Amino acid sequence: MLYMLGDVAFELQPTNLDTVNRERGQDWAAKAIVGAQKPREAMGVADAPMTLFGKLFPHRYGLGGLEALEAMAEGTAPQMLIRGDGTVLGWHCIERVKEKHTYLDNEGVGRVIDIEITLTQSPTGPGAGAMMSLLQGLF
Repeated sequence: MLYMLGDVAFELQPTNLDTVNRERGQDWAAKAIVGAQKPREAMGVADAPMTLFGKLFPHRYGLGGLEALEAMAEGTAPQMLIRGDGTVLGWHCIERVKEKHTYLDNEGVGRVIDIEITLTQSPTGPGAGAMMSLLQGLF
């Protein structure tokens, strides 16, 4: 397993990831001072965006977890993200899921589908109702 987002496991096949971008930082407020450079005041941890990039080969391996990713993106519950080495990266909100179909077949389905999943880390997990729905989906 490369990563696990909610109940979608990204492996070498069928749902593959090949690139991960992460950002970390602080938010700073600039204070205006007459005749001097603006000092900065730390305001706390900035949003931590993360983007997962991958490729699907539906004619060979099927669509993998693409439908599950779309359903999670349409939902409002943050999803747990776990890296393949077991590191828990916390709760993440799915901002968007993009797909790009190339080498279309005669039914309009791409032989290669590039996916891009944009996440933002959330300080808390889903609410009680959403958590119960997540747990019910596991059983």
